[in-house]
Amino acid sequence: MSPAKRSPRDKVLAAIESATAGGRREGDTEVPLGRKAARTRAALLEAAGRVFMDKGYSSTSVGDIAVEAGVSLGAFYQYFRDRTDVLGALVAEGAQRMMDDASQAWEPGEGRDGLRRVLAAFITHYRNTARFQKVWEEVTHVDGELASLRRELIHLYTGAIESALKQGQADGVVRDDLDVAGAAVALTSMVDRTCYLRFIFDRQPGTNVETVIDSLTDIWWTAVRR
Repeated sequence: MSPAKRSPRDKVLAAIESATAGGRREGDTEVPLGRKAARTRAALLEAAGRVFMDKGYSSTSVGDIAVEAGVSLGAFYQYFRDRTDVLGALVAEGAQRMMDDASQAWEPGEGRDGLRRVLAAFITHYRNTARFQKVWEEVTHVDGELASLRRELIHLYTGAIESALKQGQADGVVRDDLDVAGAAVALTSMVDRTCYLRFIFDRQPGTNVETVIDSLTDIWWTAVRR
């Protein structure tokens, strides 16, 4: 199957596999990681995460990551091509979580309580990883490869919601007149942008995550219920 015809899920899986494959370069050859090399790669990933969250993507250099990890610049390039490569490995974990969330999407038959459970899991995770979410938000505006990964994740998630809404219509739970494709995009975008504003861009100390969850749940449920 050509890359253009692969499903969003297949594209995301391929990106995750590529980002997490790991290996160490010896000249033009990539060799499997031994125990010591695996520890070095893990140290580089942990260091990169700290530096990206402290300085942002644009202000972080490969040298910054190497210094934070306590390794030479040459050692960095044995494991990663550049800062995009190392960030891609870091976001793979988040990509896997979004795939898992999409596979366990809300079922309209569960009603408001089921919807709240699904939204609470997403919103709480976003709040807890807000510093890294900020980095990912930044990089998708400047790096085409990671922007493509995020786009496919969005397609995957909205596709799952669209399927759920269609099933809800068939079960008599969701409004018959609802444009399910448009609603899936609008509702998931609402949740994502609200999280970005509340927890990153216009973060207010003391923001009550339960209030955010309840507000978004009420708006979503009111918009779709029959």
